[in-house]
Amino acid sequence: MRNKILSLLFAMVMVFACKSRISTTKNNENLSMSFTPISTIVPPIKFEKIQRFILKNGDRRTYRNFDNHNPHYKFSNCEVFLGADIGQRNGTNDPAISNFNQLTITDYDATLRYYELIIVRKGDLEAEKAWIREGMEEEQVYLVDVYGKGLALLKNNLPIYLEQIEKELKAVNEK
Repeated sequence: MRNKILSLLFAMVMVFACKSRISTTKNNENLSMSFTPISTIVPPIKFEKIQRFILKNGDRRTYRNFDNHNPHYKFSNCEVFLGADIGQRNGTNDPAISNFNQLTITDYDATLRYYELIIVRKGDLEAEKAWIREGMEEEQVYLVDVYGKGLALLKNNLPIYLEQIEKELKAVNEK
């Protein structure tokens, strides 16, 4: 009887170990989401311009459980949130603590709701900043397919939002 209990206990431990391994594998797959460089569409200088605009003219709003109090701006066709380049070490997204290398464009009324842009600044790879994935290069902006919707489709729709953002930035700056 004791051997049966030990055998059953061993089998249960093995099952849980296998499930844990599968879970870890799935988490690692999420870290290697597909991305594509979009510096020809959003050069780093344009990314920085949008970021500065949001920090100056925006408000604060939480849009995910990971962190909160994100810099935010509501444009006429979308909302844009910034994420800190040191991740949860700046859980309140305080600009005095770190910079922002993640810009998320959201359109809650569209089928494709999220467009995540990541800027990799000089020195970010060595500093191991948050959001940067293996294969990204410095001084580039990337579009990341967080939800597996397809980079081609995301890249095709992105200019609609960027054009409106650019138009509204210009209008506010001319006031």
